[in-house]
Amino acid sequence: MFNNGKKKTLKTRKPCSIALLVLKEKKPISVLTTIDRMNKRVLITGTPFLDEDKNVVQVLTIIKDLTELFVLREKLEEVEKEKAKYLSEIKNLKKDIKERQLYKDLISKSSSMDRVIKLIENVSKTDATILITGETGVGKEVVARTIFKNSKRANGPYIRVNCAAIPENLLESELFGYEKGSFTGASQNGKLGLFEMANNGTILLDEIGEIPVKLQPKLLRVLQEREIKRIGGTSNIKIDVRVIAATNLNLEDEVKKGNFREDLYYRLNVIPIELPPLRERKEDISLLVYNFLGKFNKAYGKTKDFDITALEILENYSWPGNVRELENSIERLVVIGDEHLITRNTILSVLGQDKFYEASTETIDGTLKEAVDKFERNILEKTLKSCGSTYKAAKILGITQSTVVRKAKALGITEW
Repeated sequence: MFNNGKKKTLKTRKPCSIALLVLKEKKPISVLTTIDRMNKRVLITGTPFLDEDKNVVQVLTIIKDLTELFVLREKLEEVEKEKAKYLSEIKNLKKDIKERQLYKDLISKSSSMDRVIKLIENVSKTDATILITGETGVGKEVVARTIFKNSKRANGPYIRVNCAAIPENLLESELFGYEKGSFTGASQNGKLGLFEMANNGTILLDEIGEIPVKLQPKLLRVLQEREIKRIGGTSNIKIDVRVIAATNLNLEDEVKKGNFREDLYYRLNVIPIELPPLRERKEDISLLVYNFLGKFNKAYGKTKDFDITALEILENYSWPGNVRELENSIERLVVIGDEHLITRNTILSVLGQDKFYEASTETIDGTLKEAVDKFERNILEKTLKSCGSTYKAAKILGITQSTVVRKAKALGITEW
């Protein structure tokens, strides 16, 4: 407090400075400052009291300790930073989850399928025509649907046409539709074709290699002009459709044989996607097995599981029917039999001994002892890796824990 220019002595000179400023300016002044030796953040406010002649007769100086408030503010800022960090992480996790869900049907860890998935990610964003090739059962329709789900047309219709399943005399009317009364037996209201039904969406022409030669020019026109003409119609109808085709045939060979138009082949083969057979990506088999096992356990209220010997057979089998054959086989193994654990013998019994016998045996390379050691090492190593402990491995293999430890040491298994 200052009175008539006389001041009380304070330990800090800051209030004095404020008072002098107030005396000079003749108005209230506030300053936020730090008292270093006390490590305090304070707000110093000086308020003048004036006489009738507007002279300062008194200055009231108030010091408010704001240290705790500033500490709280700093903590709040730290919390806000952490919050922003976690929100960013959550956003990224949601993005990752969304991306995983979009490609959840393409179960794989093989490099060959990784390349396919990367290609799918790129082409899904475009409207380019795609030709998916591969053996029967490799998942061509799954890939086509995944492309559709990840495209800008995902909210539009998705129409799948099996060109091999529709009789030749009906295929044209199914694809392109017809006007009323255009032929005997035609509906009096006419009919929309599948291309029109797929407008603003995607159409999958599955088994495109089976389409009759006489229909191929009309399909070529769709790809070139983006328009169709109904049977019995007189005008062209514009359509906005993305075309995906799929086949298990070699269309280049079909072109040479005269069964497929060369110009149509090139129109379809803008973006080729070739799916590898399951025998060429054996590392994916165990992933697919457990995916199908979970699916069918849930569907049939079961709790089945596979032992190591069963997985060995499934991984060694060539799977000529590819993923479809594998899926059907797992469903059969889940449905048939009451045993919780599916073993080698279960597979040979349920799926056929002749079919899987070769996959259940190995060619002996070297002496019998070397072959036995190799087999023991393989089984023991896989069991240890799958369960993570010698105790659990012993329980699964039906031997003592000390035997597991001794054999692992003898066979040079040090990590699992």
